[in-house]
Amino acid sequence: MGRTLYLNENSNINVTRDGPSVWIQWCSGSGQRVPARLISRVVIIGNVKLEAGAITLFTENDIPVVFLTKSGEEVAVALPYNHKLPTHYEEQKVFLETAENSQRFENWANTKRMVIQVSIMRRLYRKSSYKFKFGFGEGNYQKLLSPFKPRSEDKWTAVTNVINNLFRLLIIEHLIKAGLDLHMGVIHRRHNFGLALDICYIMGGESDLQAIKFFRCAESDHIEKISGNWTLTDKGMRNIIQRFENRKVALHNIVSSIIDEIFELMRQLRT
Repeated sequence: MGRTLYLNENSNINVTRDGPSVWIQWCSGSGQRVPARLISRVVIIGNVKLEAGAITLFTENDIPVVFLTKSGEEVAVALPYNHKLPTHYEEQKVFLETAENSQRFENWANTKRMVIQVSIMRRLYRKSSYKFKFGFGEGNYQKLLSPFKPRSEDKWTAVTNVINNLFRLLIIEHLIKAGLDLHMGVIHRRHNFGLALDICYIMGGESDLQAIKFFRCAESDHIEKISGNWTLTDKGMRNIIQRFENRKVALHNIVSSIIDEIFELMRQLRT
């Protein structure tokens, strides 16, 4: 498991390619060389001076790069490319061959999503006598989640935009390594990055928990309103990134388990 390289908007930073590494230079004269082999994914936030050669270095090494605005919205993704289809492209088509197969995938995905949601509710309501059981439904989940959310839905959206993009990038990295087609989703059929969105949907409870923890400890200088829109400050962005990194090993394991089950479901449907 490699590291995530985060490059946040800073007028004093310049990123260039240096052979098999990137060189990160500050105007103070200090710099740091980061070998590409140590990086698994790259997150670029805001306006960063980045040499095109650095981007091609990442893509040559199968490292996905996501570009975010300061408000956390995803504006672009750079991925490794060749003319060949992903290794398991033909096998994946089994999910879309019949309505029954698609429904089988959706039933599995909804069950997995519910398992994670129940686990999150048990953690949030640990002191409650209420016993959470599978099958309590999406509506009940959202109702139970609402006391932990801020009054402003826009505030919640600004934070979850960033978190969901970090989740998607992690998922994309795993899908590339697994040789699966990123875009061949079932729930999000005919969407760009459809399969990544399907897995992100399954892991919704985990991303909700990250947002809840942010608002539990968020200070006034973590999020601010600019031109009518809530935007994370540098401190707020660091808060989210640090929490995500602290949970990274567990999230890696969850994504790996989901992908393993996708392969198992493909084998079942093809036989």
